[in-house]
Amino acid sequence: MAITELPDLINKGLQQAVELMAVAAYNSYRFNDHNTVKIITIGKEEMETIAEYCFSLGDMSPLAARDGRFLVQLIKEPCSLMIIGDKRKSPFNYDCGACGYRTCKEMNKAEKVESLTANGPSCQFKNLNLNIAANSAASLAHRLGLHCRVFSTLAFAAMSLEIIKEVDLVTSVSVSASKKNPYFDRHEYWTKEHWNETFNKEFPTFNRGFIGAVEE
Repeated sequence: MAITELPDLINKGLQQAVELMAVAAYNSYRFNDHNTVKIITIGKEEMETIAEYCFSLGDMSPLAARDGRFLVQLIKEPCSLMIIGDKRKSPFNYDCGACGYRTCKEMNKAEKVESLTANGPSCQFKNLNLNIAANSAASLAHRLGLHCRVFSTLAFAAMSLEIIKEVDLVTSVSVSASKKNPYFDRHEYWTKEHWNETFNKEFPTFNRGFIGAVEE
């Protein structure tokens, strides 16, 4: 009789769960049936590279540096990272104006602007599709009993490093099969004063503008 020990069960189960997450993301609703979302998963070697890159952004983005430090701890136990991306241009011809241009044709002809977090200008419905896919993957991860969190920082690092290629918009879904949920106990041993100090520094969206890419 074949016997499979718990560590192997966890690793195999995690792999199967991530595959099902990809199916859920792929099958999530797409506007006008345009399914152009790109989905990849990466292992611990690529996550180490992302962690180093995020940590190197400390002067520009304390938020990215914090998530890089966290990723180093995350990969010590079974985990995986799904990167979801899409192109920025619109195939819809909705001419909704949400991108700032009167028509999709005008936006598609506009010069591409590259930034740390994404390339623009981008179609609002492409962004919605991307986040619907991420939410579908995260929802299934939760139902399968995995610890889960969506990260923008780890995703734009993967795009910058060309781990995921030929995309302009990205997000990521991190999952873990660790002994306890790693996504909600990072301040477990902090005092209230230290928590407030760190929050003000490392969550710049609340006090220094998006992603913190400004001088002190």
